[in-house]
Order: sequence, then structure tokens, then C-alpha cells
Amino acid sequence: MENRFLRLTIFISIAITLFSFWDHHLVSYLKDFIVFIHEIGHAIAALLTGGTVHAIELHGNESGETIAIPSSGKGSFIFVVSAGYLGSCLIGGFLLNRGFSGKMIRPTLISFGAILLLMTISYSKPGNLAQYTGILWGLGFVLLGFFNLKINHFVLVFIGTSITLYSLYDLLDFTGNIVYTDAGIMAMWITGASPSQIIPKSVIVLGYLIALLWSFFSLSIIFISVKKIFQSGTQDPEFLQEEDSFHFPEGANAESPFPGDVTPEVMEWFFSKGLDLNGKPLPAEFLEKEEQ
Repeated sequence: MENRFLRLTIFISIAITLFSFWDHHLVSYLKDFIVFIHEIGHAIAALLTGGTVHAIELHGNESGETIAIPSSGKGSFIFVVSAGYLGSCLIGGFLLNRGFSGKMIRPTLISFGAILLLMTISYSKPGNLAQYTGILWGLGFVLLGFFNLKINHFVLVFIGTSITLYSLYDLLDFTGNIVYTDAGIMAMWITGASPSQIIPKSVIVLGYLIALLWSFFSLSIIFISVKKIFQSGTQDPEFLQEEDSFHFPEGANAESPFPGDVTPEVMEWFFSKGLDLNGKPLPAEFLEKEEQ
């Protein structure tokens, strides 16, 4: 079985499972976590541009809020507002890539968990859903990284797939009331419209264009992140067969004999010792013929 087929099967299986149990109450904890990642994307973007972050909040209805002040400049605002969806896809694609490649599993889990804990402690309010979500998930990832369990690479694949798929699913919010989405906020900022006024059609049209642009970039990020791991020629430590770990001695023939076959070199050694292949002495008549 090719590794590519195995990876694709795992990816599709996780996607089908998530969609099948999407409305189950247990999946709501996963949704809160992914929304938290979305808000962290806004917060990190604000910090990277020299701005400040006051709070990260979750409302429990698959929505959240990041109270941040970007640094002055149009570019900073656009970067911060865009970082929710694009940042989620970037994080999800990275985790998915690390999980399938089998490389740096422990550092990835520990670092990801540590960032979650740091952002939670720094910017979530005590007793808020964001605080509980960030601490529980952050501690979980850190502990998994320290224990180095064999299932860790699957955890990264599952989380990465969940984040990327939910980020794309979340873009469907634009088909509803786009004014209250990130794309609508950016459209109103660009046009100078006020939420208290009647929203002009230009804001709605611009909001949809921004949403389509984000969708394109999101799909591109996911495609670039996972392209190599779905190529048939790529092999990774976690998905190799046991026989792949066997190494031939230097200078030995790479073509190993079929089990039960005897190589000419082995046969010659037995005959030189006057033994048959079972280790018994050869008949005298055979030895005399060999000498002649």
C-alpha cells in the first residue's frame, strides 16, 4: 500500500467523522478550541505589527472576540483582520504537515501547547470560556509531547485536519450576514461606513470580494502545506514498514535471497569445509571428484 493512499484515507476518514458528528455536544469542545485558534491569529497579528491586545473572549456559540489595537497604518489593520481565517489555515496546515511527515512531533506539540498557555494566561479573563479552553487544550498538548506516545502523530493530523476544515467551513458565514464577519468589518473600514447606518451595497459587494480572496488564500495555504506529503515518492518515519528499517552491510548485495535459498558464496564455503548444506560430511566419492 502506498503511503500516499494511506494518508489520503486517514484525511478523508477524519473529515467524514467530523461532518457526521458535527452537531454532537462533544464536538462543541473542539469547535470552541478552533474558534480560540482563530482569535489567537488576530492577537498574534496585532502583536507582530506593534499593536496591543487587551482580551481574547469566547462566547460559546461558535463565535469569539479579540479586543486589540493594531499599530497605526492601513497595512496593520488589514493584516490583523485577515489573520483570523488565514492564520487558522496556516496553523492547521502546519500541524497537518508535521503529523503526516512524522518529523518534530514532540517539539511541535510542546511548542503549540506552550503558545496556547502563554496567550491564554496573558489575554483571557479569569473564569472566561477562553481561559478554560486554552488551559485545558494547552496542557493536553504539552503533556502529550512529554510522554512521546505513538499516537501523537495522529493527534497532530486530527487537530490539523479539524482546524483547516473548520476554517473553510467558517467561511460559509459570509453567505449569511456578511456585515458582522471579519470581511464585513474590513469592508466597512475601507469604505468608511458606520454599523449604525444603513449598510450600502458597496460594503456588501466589497465584503464578498474580500471573502472570496481569503478563501483563495486559505485553499492555497492548505494545498502548499500538504502537497508534498501526498506525493507517492515521499516516505516518512512514522508510516514506513518494518522491513524499511533493515540496512544491508556496506558492500553487500542489496538483492537479498528469497527465504530458503542459498547463495553461491555460502554453498562454496560449506563445500570447502567438506560439509553438505546440512552440516554433515560429504561422501568420499564426491570429495574425490572435486579433487580431480
